[in-house]
Amino acid sequence: MTMRRIAANVVLAPEGRTEQGVVTIENCIVCSIMPLKEELPMTEWYVGTIVVKPDSEGKRRAYMDGNPLV
Repeated sequence: MTMRRIAANVVLAPEGRTEQGVVTIENCIVCSIMPLKEELPMTEWYVGTIVVKPDSEGKRRAYMDGNPLV
């Protein structure tokens, strides 16, 4: 199982907008979105906006600049 934690200036998702947000991705699927309140170990930092949207099967996927974050 592959897990990534990615922080960005903004996370846009169907449930709302998170400023200074963190997205946790496991096996290419977004498991959680949370505001960044403290530095988390093993977090990648990106400048810009992560967009989270469901794929054709309803699984949440994350994109930055139109490219999937896997």
